[in-house]
Amino acid sequence: MNRFVAKVLFTVGACLASGAPLWAQDTGVIKGKIVFKGDPAAYSRVEIDTSKDPNCGKDGKKIGTENVVLNKKTTPVTVRNVLVSIKEGLGDRKYTAPTDKVVLDQKGCHYEPHVLALMEGQPLTIRNSDDTNHNIHFLPKVNEEVNVTQPQKGMEKDVKLVKEDVFKVKCDVHPWMGCHIAVFTHPFFFVTKEEGTFELKNVPPGKYKVEAWHETFGTLSMDVEVATGATVEKDLTFEPK
Repeated sequence: MNRFVAKVLFTVGACLASGAPLWAQDTGVIKGKIVFKGDPAAYSRVEIDTSKDPNCGKDGKKIGTENVVLNKKTTPVTVRNVLVSIKEGLGDRKYTAPTDKVVLDQKGCHYEPHVLALMEGQPLTIRNSDDTNHNIHFLPKVNEEVNVTQPQKGMEKDVKLVKEDVFKVKCDVHPWMGCHIAVFTHPFFFVTKEEGTFELKNVPPGKYKVEAWHETFGTLSMDVEVATGATVEKDLTFEPK
């Protein structure tokens, strides 16, 4: 066996052992949208009173509640800030966290993004972009608690989350501020934005349970089977009573 063949066999074996997709064309895509069925007027956003801290309204921008944000310009109406992920079916596959930094920013006295998702061990930076004091308080279920103050604009702190978890973040200075962080062992997750759509790429062929989580509406799930090179399109609908 020559060195080239041996190297190829070693590389393929390593990929199989790690659970990483061998080639892009051998994997599939799960995509769709998160639909809202009901009266959108019942979930209108409410402007938040930030007058207790005059620094929060310096730019003249108003902020609204984010526990339910509907995309009313889409047909049908869709839901923003829904966390979609593969819940079951990956088996014992192992995935390496990307080195791309994820940022949780405090801007205009609210968190950006409102729902942040990353992999275990992926770099996370907390940033204060406001000219006021913030206290960032993580309330994890299994990761270590984080409770730090950033009194000056431009301050940053690096945090590492090493266990799968979904938890709330609050600001002890501004009680209206809140967001959620989700930590995964795999890269198959997506947070819906303006159009309410999601897309999970490079999914290995197989049968999966996909879950959609929303802080107010709860969770939905669906069974999906992905074939080699195929794109599966399925929607999930929240119908609050």
